[in-house]
Amino acid sequence: MGFSKISAPSLTDLFVHQIENMILSGELAIGEQLPPARDLSIKMGVSRSVISAGLVELEKLGFVEVLPRQGVFVCDYRRKGSVETLVAIMRYNGGALRKNEVRSLLEVRDALECLCLRLVLEQASLPELEALAPMLDAIRSAGSADEAAERTYDFHHELAILSGNVLMPLLYHSFHPQGVYLWSLYCKRSGIERLYEIKLKLYSALLNHDLESVYAQTHAIMDAAIGDLPFYGA
Repeated sequence: MGFSKISAPSLTDLFVHQIENMILSGELAIGEQLPPARDLSIKMGVSRSVISAGLVELEKLGFVEVLPRQGVFVCDYRRKGSVETLVAIMRYNGGALRKNEVRSLLEVRDALECLCLRLVLEQASLPELEALAPMLDAIRSAGSADEAAERTYDFHHELAILSGNVLMPLLYHSFHPQGVYLWSLYCKRSGIERLYEIKLKLYSALLNHDLESVYAQTHAIMDAAIGDLPFYGA
């Protein structure tokens, strides 16, 4: 068995994460100018080289804009951001999502899920779909909400693979922590058996090649989750 080396975050990483958090929390507002690098160096107790490297990274992520001879300003990351920015947003607050982030994730998931399932019905064979049955059983037999959420992720990730779209399973995997987090919350509120039932109903529609029912169930699940936003916290 091999063990990989454990490494602590660099000072630059810690600086980047702190500024990210201040922007995402609203402590630093869009358009606000950051103090000069020398002032940040004194206030945060790190070298100016750490500050400079961190600002370069923050600019790449779309969180700030460095204007020569003017200073560093907080950006609207929705306009300047990238996939890496999305990762930073989901890392914020230890992976726990705020209501607007939950809503955004569910809205995107709804569209992505419908595309995925349509492709599954176009690409996957009946034996491939039938082979998913043990994954449904694993949801039902899970010993905890967290385990049931993981098994639900496994089921949907396998569907993404069956879609034949090479990007689909990668996108699902990118949202793995957040997807499991939301399914776990659902389980804790509604129970493992209820989660199993809605996934079984979706699976039956797939086996029957009933795309209209697949779409209707997907929309209903996402709409219900959006309606439950108060349950997800701040």
